[in-house]
Amino acid sequence: MADFNPNRVLHSNQGNMWFNGKRLSTLQSVEAKVTGDFEEINNCGDSATYRIYNGYSGEGSFTVLKIDSDVLKLMADAFQTGEMPTMTIITALEQKGTNKVERVAYSDVTIDEIYLAKFAKKSKIEEEVPFKFGHFEVLETI
Repeated sequence: MADFNPNRVLHSNQGNMWFNGKRLSTLQSVEAKVTGDFEEINNCGDSATYRIYNGYSGEGSFTVLKIDSDVLKLMADAFQTGEMPTMTIITALEQKGTNKVERVAYSDVTIDEIYLAKFAKKSKIEEEVPFKFGHFEVLETI
């Protein structure tokens, strides 16, 4: 285990996210994933099942401490007018002490649902925003 350096293990404290160019300073968590769409193919006389790649879909969510109504304003207008805004997301996770960053850009972002209200007494307000995306680009890797 001589090659293992615990100082190089990624830590969430070094993570950032930008939503439409605005850094989310109260970001609590973010996740985004891509799921491949495959079709199964079987042939007579062959017991194997093959798979053909048809494309992918992307989805995720982010949670922030609520300090403004930016997402509510953006999406309330969009849902009421039917004119969806252009949205982009960039995530970045830095490896402390190395200046290396894993950065991914997401485009063609859509938000399918928003909370109009969600709160309880004696608790901080967090806003969870589920999203889907059409394209992604890995900008930097560690």
